[in-house]
Order: sequence, then C-alpha cells, then structure tokens
Amino acid sequence: MLSCGFLLHALAGRCFCLKIKFSGVTKIFKPDIIALRDINLEIGKGEFVYVVGATGSGKSTLLRTITREVLPSKGMVTVGDYNMRKIRSAEIPYYRRDVGLVAQDFKLIPHLTVFENVAFVMEAMSVPSKIVEFRASKVIEQVGLWRRRFMKPPQLSGGEQQRVAIARALANSPSLFVADEPTGNLDFRTSAEVMKILLAINAGGVTVVMTTHNQHIVDSYRQRVIELDAGRLVRDEDAGRYTPDDHI
Repeated sequence: MLSCGFLLHALAGRCFCLKIKFSGVTKIFKPDIIALRDINLEIGKGEFVYVVGATGSGKSTLLRTITREVLPSKGMVTVGDYNMRKIRSAEIPYYRRDVGLVAQDFKLIPHLTVFENVAFVMEAMSVPSKIVEFRASKVIEQVGLWRRRFMKPPQLSGGEQQRVAIARALANSPSLFVADEPTGNLDFRTSAEVMKILLAINAGGVTVVMTTHNQHIVDSYRQRVIELDAGRLVRDEDAGRYTPDDHI
C-alpha cells in the first residue's frame, strides 16, 4: 500500500508538508450568524484531533474552512503551503487530492458498487486504470469490505456505508483526513471498528481531524481535544476527555 501511495504522490508531482494554522479566524453567515469567533489554532503533521462541542458550536464550519468549502470572513487559514483565502480556483482540486473528507451524509453514489464508488474519485483525477484498480482494492480491503465490493450502498448497513466513505477518502493517499461525525448514528461496536480504522490511518502518518459528539469514543481513545462553544475555542487539551476532568 505504501508503494502505491508514493506512486500516486509522484504522479501528482507534489510534496505536501502539512501544518494547519488558524490565525484570528471568524466566520459570519448572513445575515448575522457568527459560526466561528477569533479562532487561533495550530495542528501539526501527524496529529489526531477531536473537535467537540454542542450542536451549533461551529465544529462543521471549522472543518469546512480546512477543506476550503467555506472562506473565513476575517483572519487566515493555511494548510501546508496553501492559504485558503488566496488559493487559486485552478489549485483547489490539487489541494483536495491531499485531503480525504468524510461528510456526515457519506455522499456515496447509490447506483455504483463499493468498488466503483472508491475508484470514481481516482478516475475523476485521471489516475491510470491499473493504479486505480490496485489502490481501490487495497483501501477496500483495509476497511474490511472486500467481500462486499460488488454491492451497492443501499444494500449495505450504515456502518458499512461509513467504511466505504472512509475508503473513498483514502483513495488518493491523503496527508490529511477530515471526518465530520464519522461515528454518528452508529452502534457501539461499529463505532469502535471505525475508530480502529482511523487510528490505523493516523499511525501511518496521516493527520486526522474529526468532529464528534461521542463521549465514549473520546474518553476511550484519548487524543488531543479541541472544544468549541458558540464559535469560540474554549479548550485545547492533549490526551483529553470529552468533558474536562474538573467538570466530572
């Protein structure tokens, strides 16, 4: 798998030196909804970070500024050498090749098989067919869906669909993996299986940033915790719990 990952990076002709930095970031949605308030934050290469907070606290908006789906109203977001405010439109697809994204609704294509959903990402970027087949097979096996590779999303459970979304996000060997509630609406056992995949990804050197409401996951798999409250960064704790120790 590593050799194919290096090959994909060589084909793209890029070296992605990852560091995420928020400098005084505020995001205001019309007419006057303040989603983020003066966020100052750094996430280093290879970190695993939980973003926690109540519904409406700004978690998803924070992730969407990283993926460049949302531009800050004030301040600056940089990821590696990319400034999200200054990045040219032609550069955005190349940037997103190095960012694996798992959205809350999975965004799978229902009439395509598991294999086709994963392969589609690479085919859209003109990756050679032999590499598409090799890499898609590897990531599908990695998430434990090899026997279901010819099934379509409606035939899969919610947890299996989540794993397809993860496999698709891994297809281009990203340096950064961003997941919005990847264990949301999953049972305990399935959530644990998804977390094992994410931790394995991180152990391979990929930076992982995920939002979550799952207290058990955060408390069981202790990593850096960033907490938002009404758009403000109120806690940044290494190996933290979902709720600060002094609140327990």
